[in-house]
Amino acid sequence: MSKDADAALVERIENCLRQPVYFRDILDALRDRPYRAVLRAWSEIRMQHALERDDFGRYSLPKR
Repeated sequence: MSKDADAALVERIENCLRQPVYFRDILDALRDRPYRAVLRAWSEIRMQHALERDDFGRYSLPKR
């Protein structure tokens, strides 16, 4: 994990991604955190996972 990414925040985003979700909904769910911290965590997730997108543009973790 990148030294810039907050591990707890990465975990919160991964939990959001267990079902299809729009990026704006992730931002809304994490509005208690600084925007820049959310973007760093999002970048970390994108490096760790090849996220899937549905026909509506919602993101989710890849199915195992």
